[in-house]
Formats: sequence, structure tokens, C-alpha cells
Amino acid sequence: MRKPIWRSLMAFVLILGLLVTLGGCGSQNAAGSADVIKVGIILPLTGSEATFGNMEKNAFEMAYEELKAAGKTTIGGKDIQLLFEDDQGKQDMAKSATEKLVNQDKVVMISGAYSSASTNVIAGAAQSMNIPLLVTTGSADDITKKGWEWVFRGAAAPASKYTVALWEMLDQVIKPKTAAIIYESTDFGKSSATGFRAEAEKRGIEIVYDQPYEAGAIDFKPMLAKVKTTNPDMVFAVSYLMDASMIVKQSKELDFNTKLVVGGGAGYTLPEFRENAGEASEYIASSTLWVPSVTWPGAKEFFDNYVKKYGKEPDYHGAQAYATMHIIVDALNRAQELSNTGIQKALKETDLMTVMGPIKFEDWEGYTNQNRPYTYVVQWQKGKLEVIWPEDVKSAPLVYPVPNWGER
Repeated sequence: MRKPIWRSLMAFVLILGLLVTLGGCGSQNAAGSADVIKVGIILPLTGSEATFGNMEKNAFEMAYEELKAAGKTTIGGKDIQLLFEDDQGKQDMAKSATEKLVNQDKVVMISGAYSSASTNVIAGAAQSMNIPLLVTTGSADDITKKGWEWVFRGAAAPASKYTVALWEMLDQVIKPKTAAIIYESTDFGKSSATGFRAEAEKRGIEIVYDQPYEAGAIDFKPMLAKVKTTNPDMVFAVSYLMDASMIVKQSKELDFNTKLVVGGGAGYTLPEFRENAGEASEYIASSTLWVPSVTWPGAKEFFDNYVKKYGKEPDYHGAQAYATMHIIVDALNRAQELSNTGIQKALKETDLMTVMGPIKFEDWEGYTNQNRPYTYVVQWQKGKLEVIWPEDVKSAPLVYPVPNWGER
């Protein structure tokens, strides 16, 4: 028995409508992805490094909003879109985030991360997938010493170069005979210790203690007791926030006195270090890559605007992220085409002034696509982080030798 013709016509119309709908959805998705320029940013937004990750996320977003208001985040009718991924400070999460951003989200480039361990994983993945990576903070020397042409480090310095200004101060003022090195057994800690060790050897400074420790430890007193017996002229310590706070508090409890304790950046410059360590933070010095009083254009404005917007003070990590967002937008606006090679070429040709200073990606001393950093030495004095070196930018004189704990 033949089916009524109207049923056949209805079936045809339904099938045609379904095909049109599916085709429309496909076109809409393609247009949606074509209308934005996706940039992936991987940071530790939860976990033990979240203080740093969220500071950097805030700085990225603040810079983006300012650049958007200036009309710089729309290129050829397409808006730059930031896609944040949380690596939780874990290498496996960092690798998964990289693969998701590249393969699923189709980002044109990546930025991140905070820790050197995560950054190294992201860099390796970016290199293998031919996707440009602009490092935000990760500072282990080897990140830009592997000849990787897809990896760029601008606002972040190699860990061994954090101490350039410190060595000027040590050579001209302190002139220590002995030093102790304590550092966490991470990529950043090891690179920092290697750099300090090499510079000390050049000057004939005797290293009387030189041991790593496991990050996240609770009791540092056995280690500090051993350092105390060596009676060093100074201690160079490389630690993240919680470890840094515990180390100086337990040094006070042990009445371990030395002429100067200098941190290798990281945890010793954060406002939270002062909050956590309390009075034990007084006179602790540190190398750093940035302070609000630097003369780079926009540095003080960034600091003030960040405090106004978020109610907290940023340290150099926030400035790094803020500058990195400016580098990203600058490169994307200059790229002749928004392909991986087009963006790679634009990054390579960067010549930009930022709140972290001038940014140019150069090959030098075995580094590839590495900006030459500027460094400073700061010291906590009366609850405030003062610049003590270089001389021409200092906000307060160096307190040295520091008073014993019982005299502070």
C-alpha cells in the first residue's frame, strides 16, 4: 500500500530542516571561534602557590581592561579573549592545561606559569606543538637555555640573574668572607643556588653551608641549628612564601644571628611575608626584579591602581603579569598574521617599554629569546620594604650588620 504523498513531503521537510539547523550550528561555532583571538594563561589559582597565581591573574585582567579601554584588544574586528587554566602548582596539571588550550580551545599563544617546574613542562609542550609561549614568572635558567625557538621570557629573569644588584652591594659594601646557602629543592631554588655559588667562588667567599630542603617542610630548626654552628657572615635563602616565613621565625626562636639574611626573591618580597613572619621579618633583605618606586613609565600607577582595585599590594610577580599582558597585546597587534609563525616573528621583534623596563628578546650567554633583566635589593625596615640598592634609586640606607634578635 502506497504512503500518502503528504507524509513523504512532511518527512522531507523535517529532514531538510534538521540539516539546515545542523549546518547553522556549525557555521555559528566557526564564526564564534573566528571572532575571537584566544590566549591561554596557566597559573596556580588554587593550592600552595595560589597567592602568587591570583595576584598574577588580577594583574593580567587589570592590564587587559586598561588595554581594552584604549582600543588595543580588538584586532581586525576580533577581540582578544583570555582563557585561564589552573595548574594548582602541579606539573601534570600544567601539561594537561597546555594540551587542552592548544588542542581543544585553539589558542594562538600561551602565557604562564608561576613555578619553574610547571613552566618547564609547559615550555616543553609548547615547543613540541609549535605554539608560542611567553613565560610570566618561571625563572629556572634552563627554561631559555635549551634553544627552544617557541619559548620567550620577557618580564621574568633567569634565576641566576636575580642577584646582579646584590653582588654589586656585596662587593662594594658588605664584602663577606663566608656565606651559607639554604634553598628549596625545586628548579628555581637549584638555579638560584647554582648562580650564587658560582659568584661566591669567583670572589673567594667560603661557602660554609650549602644544602637544599624539601619545600613545604614544617620544622626547619635542625637545618638552621647546623647553619648556626658555621657562623656565616651572611645567609642566602631561596624559599617560597610559607617556607620563607617559617625560616625567619624559627631563626629568631633559635637566636640564630648573622650579619645579613638575603632572600633570592620569591617569598621574601611579598606583603604576606611580613604578615606571616611578623617581627621576625625585620631587616630581612632580598633580591627582587621590581619595586613600585622604579622609574619605568607606569610602574607607580600600576601599583596604586592595583591597590585601589584589589585592596592588596602587588610585588614583582604582579608587575610581571601586568607587563606580560602588554607584551602579548603588543605582539598580537604587530603580527602580520595571527598564525603561530606570525606571532613568533612578532614576539622576536618586540621592542617595548613596560612597568618592568624595556623588553627585547635576545640570545645571550646561552639564553634564547631572553630579555636582559634589571634587579634591585630590598630590606624590610619598620614593616616597609625599602630599596637599599642600587644607590641611585634607594629609598633607605642599608641596615648592616643587622642587630641581634635580642636587640631588635
